[in-house]
Amino acid sequence: MLALLGTRITWLGHATVLIQTAKGTRLLIDPFITGNPSYPKDFVLPEKIDYILATHGHADHVDGLIGVLENVPVREVIDTQEGGGGADDEYVKFLETVKSEKIPYRVAQEGDQLDLDPALVVMVLNPPLGFKYNNANDNSLVMKITYKNFSIILAADIGQVTERRLVEKYDRDLKANVLKVAHHGSRTSSCASFLDAIQPELAVISSGRNNSFGHPHPEVIKRLERKKIPYLNTAYKGSIKVTSNGETFKVSTEY
Repeated sequence: MLALLGTRITWLGHATVLIQTAKGTRLLIDPFITGNPSYPKDFVLPEKIDYILATHGHADHVDGLIGVLENVPVREVIDTQEGGGGADDEYVKFLETVKSEKIPYRVAQEGDQLDLDPALVVMVLNPPLGFKYNNANDNSLVMKITYKNFSIILAADIGQVTERRLVEKYDRDLKANVLKVAHHGSRTSSCASFLDAIQPELAVISSGRNNSFGHPHPEVIKRLERKKIPYLNTAYKGSIKVTSNGETFKVSTEY
């Protein structure tokens, strides 16, 4: 969990991020809740969600969406076009549920600034306008969220080809205090130039303990350590909460 004073962002394991602002606006990103043992045992969904953001259509990022949409009032759903081209069965059911529940729905792409709360600047960095990669991961919704002088990069599941494109286009504008490490720490993400551009003071890895993919990969851990970037992993720390006043931030973990 990442929490900003007035704005709270929480990593809950695997891919899920919950953001809450001082005004009570709640953003839920990639809820993977059903049967997920990495969630805090006392975690309860809020009584309402203002925005759900689905970064792409893979099952491990949308598995919990249907249950949330059916049980919690949601103001709007924000998605990538066609789930980034990754239409798993769970994603198709998610779209059907959005329609049946009559929830407002829109697609976001690079260049959009999402007006979700007055305290936040939410810039969409990926996927690029009018262009698709050949896989849903690289078409993931990537955002830079800024609260006063504090910022985070949520890198979803992009790989190094997209990371390098972002570095080439945005360069120093990628700099942020906190990075959600791309693709759960996969070896095909977190290239050196991407880490150098962001210069994070903290990297958060969302992965399950003893997962079958071997995330995070030892090569990624070595890259972080080589660059002296502190990191936390939900697999061993549970929910991760970062609290900021817009200038500095503090970190606490579930265990």
